[in-house]
Amino acid sequence: MKWIIVLAMFLSLCAYGDDDHHRFPMDLHDLALTKQQLRIVEEAMKEYQYSNRRFHHQSKKDQEALNALFLSSSFDAETFRAKSLEREKASIAIRTRLLEKLHSVLTPEQKRRYVHHLEEWDND
Repeated sequence: MKWIIVLAMFLSLCAYGDDDHHRFPMDLHDLALTKQQLRIVEEAMKEYQYSNRRFHHQSKKDQEALNALFLSSSFDAETFRAKSLEREKASIAIRTRLLEKLHSVLTPEQKRRYVHHLEEWDND
């Protein structure tokens, strides 16, 4: 039953992802989550999904600003660098919040399995 819920979450999250490198592997059935863990993980994933959608919406606006910097008559490298770093920091903050919540609820063995998922995902 748990794997059905996790699979449903995975499919719904995939539907909202604009960018593959901002999605996480959500097929966590092999982690054997308890009911309490599953509740916490579901809530963390929902928050991640919401934050990620907001980030992508803002990121599109930020990209337009970066494009405008590039198209201007003189290129302001420092402003471009600062705006680009700001975008990356926002993305990292979203991922960090999710991993922090998962870290607090998963057992050492579950963490090891989840890291395996992350490694597979990063190699795709």
